[in-house]
Amino acid sequence: MDAAALENVKRILRGELRYTSSNLALNMLISKMQKKLQADPQSMESCMKEMDAFIAKYPIVAKVDLANIAAL
Repeated sequence: MDAAALENVKRILRGELRYTSSNLALNMLISKMQKKLQADPQSMESCMKEMDAFIAKYPIVAKVDLANIAAL
């Protein structure tokens, strides 16, 4: 994940940016991570690990979404 996408993913998870993917699984993961961060603001590192795992598992889906996120 490049630096622009990484920073924007963190902003999305904190609720500072809004992003909706065409991929339902990614939207569900984002919602889950947002709720996790609201409950525990110190959990950003574990949230990013889960996002990285998703990206590693679904690289084709993630490629399109990461490009869109980096452009926000």
